[in-house]
Amino acid sequence: MEYVLRTKDLTKIYSRKAAVNKVNLEIKKGDIYGFIGKNGAGKTTTIRMAVGLAKPTSGEIELFESKNLNKGRAKVGTVIEYPALYPYMSARQNLETQRLLLNVKDKSVTDEILEIVGLADVGRKKAKDFSLGMKQRLAIALSLIGDPEFLFLDEPINGLDPMGIKEIRDLILKLNKERGITIMISSHILGELVKMATCYGVINNGELVDQFDADDLKNRVKTRIRIKANDPDGVCQILQNEIGVQDCTLEDDGSVSVFDHLDDSGKINLALSEHDIIVEYINKEGGDYEDYFIKLMGGNKNA
Repeated sequence: MEYVLRTKDLTKIYSRKAAVNKVNLEIKKGDIYGFIGKNGAGKTTTIRMAVGLAKPTSGEIELFESKNLNKGRAKVGTVIEYPALYPYMSARQNLETQRLLLNVKDKSVTDEILEIVGLADVGRKKAKDFSLGMKQRLAIALSLIGDPEFLFLDEPINGLDPMGIKEIRDLILKLNKERGITIMISSHILGELVKMATCYGVINNGELVDQFDADDLKNRVKTRIRIKANDPDGVCQILQNEIGVQDCTLEDDGSVSVFDHLDDSGKINLALSEHDIIVEYINKEGGDYEDYFIKLMGGNKNA
């Protein structure tokens, strides 16, 4: 298992307040890592430190399993906040300027990248006249000059209409699958991240709340009947014998999760009461990715 980014206790303090507080990130090669948090949670500050645009107050950063960050950052592409474009230049002129700045000798990369991002046919149209979605695709195109192995994309779908969001999503998936680029994408648009990400990190008030992969997320939000009762150890056995439940789990908080017979909550409650089990609550829950993420971020979906 190869890591493209690892941080240890990464911290950034502004005016005595920790914008990022002892964050330990782990991003594996080949992943699309969804970095999730509310505005001001510390997403952009973390990325800026990783790519060298901000100096950490303390902590360590490794890129490609090395502390030689100059070498590692040479293999990184970045799009942070508003796309930095030359507004009176065409897409081609923007890319050619970037190619020359990075001293990339191969002139063919410009046409190749324009094709990849879907901007091969915009001709002489100036970047200032592009839609926001086109500007984002051009910004990603600029980050591809130099053939990076790892892309940082900070809020690339923020403010886009549904078609623009789909275009960026398709581009990200294409870069990951066809070119093997590892991508860290920060966003608070949770529904879109679920369509792309293979791993997630959730940050709240500068602290990394949790990290998990897509399979783990599916299990966490899997629809279930959750039961809180006075004898959790006995609940599963009773339900297996009386109802035929096969998928029953005792959770860390002492509740019981039942993953089958989801439409039989009445029968479940009756069976437990017949065995003198006192049920504090029995609820059907799960299946809502947004609700799960909002809870992790310390929010309230209904607030």
